[in-house]
Amino acid sequence: MPEQLPKLIATAFRPDQLVAVSDASAIFLGRSNAGKSSLINALLKKRLAMTAKAPGKTRSINYYRYLPHLVLIDLPGFGYARVSHGERDAWRDLTFAFFEALPNRVVAFLLLDANRDLEETEWELIAALHSRGIELRILLTKADRLRQSERNSAQRRLQDSLATAGLQIPLTWTFISAKTGEGVDLLRRLLYRYAQNEEA
Repeated sequence: MPEQLPKLIATAFRPDQLVAVSDASAIFLGRSNAGKSSLINALLKKRLAMTAKAPGKTRSINYYRYLPHLVLIDLPGFGYARVSHGERDAWRDLTFAFFEALPNRVVAFLLLDANRDLEETEWELIAALHSRGIELRILLTKADRLRQSERNSAQRRLQDSLATAGLQIPLTWTFISAKTGEGVDLLRRLLYRYAQNEEA
C-alpha cells in the first residue's frame, strides 16, 4: 500500500531529539503571530500543525513528510508568545542546535505578517541563513487583510528596509493567505519543483 502523504514523521522538544534529514528540506520560520501553523495546514491540506487563538502553540520542531523526497520542517515561533523565560530559553537552545546541524539540501521560508516591518531578530536570522548559503524566501502572510494600496506600501517598506540594511542578500517575497488560499498553490508548485530538482 502506498504511503499516505503528507504526515507528521517526527517531533523534537530537545536537541537530542533532532532528526537527521537526508532528503531535500524546506524550513518554515517566523514570529509566533505570523500565522505559520495555519499556512502549513493550508499547504498540507491537513490539520497537522497545531493552531490556536493565542500565538506560540508550536513549541517543538515538527517534521512533515510532504513528498516522497521532501520534508517540511516547522520551527518554533519567536518574539511574541506569552511564555516563561525558561520555555523561551529552551526554544532558543533547540533552534540553535537545529541550525548547527542543518540538512545539506534546504530552502528556508521566513513568514512575516504583511502589516509589520522586519525586526532585529529577523534580520539576524536572515544574515545567519545567508552566511550558511541557505536560499531564503519571505512569505508576507495575512494578505487577505490588505487593500492593494496597503500591499504596495508594505512592498515599498520591505524594499526600503533591505536597502537601508546594506546587506547584499538576494531576497524574494510573495503575498500569501492561509484564509483565502492566495499564494498557496504557487508555494506548492515551488516546493514540487524544488523536490524534483533535488531528485534529479
